[in-house]
Amino acid sequence: MKTIFKNLIVIFWGAILGMVLGYIGSQLESLQANFELCAILGAVVAVVASNCWTFITTHANPEH
Repeated sequence: MKTIFKNLIVIFWGAILGMVLGYIGSQLESLQANFELCAILGAVVAVVASNCWTFITTHANPEH
C-alpha cells in the first residue's frame, strides 16, 4: 500500500513539474505548449525515475 501511495504522489508532482517545464520551454521557444502531453510525459518520467531510484538504493547494500 505504501508503494501505491508513493507512486500516486510521484505521478501528481511529475505532472505538475512536466507542465511547468512545458510552459517554460514553450515560452523560450515562442511555441504553444500542449499541457496534456507535458503532464503525461512528466508523470511517466517521474514514475520510472522514482522506481529506478528505489530499486537501485534498496539493492545497493548486499547484506539485506
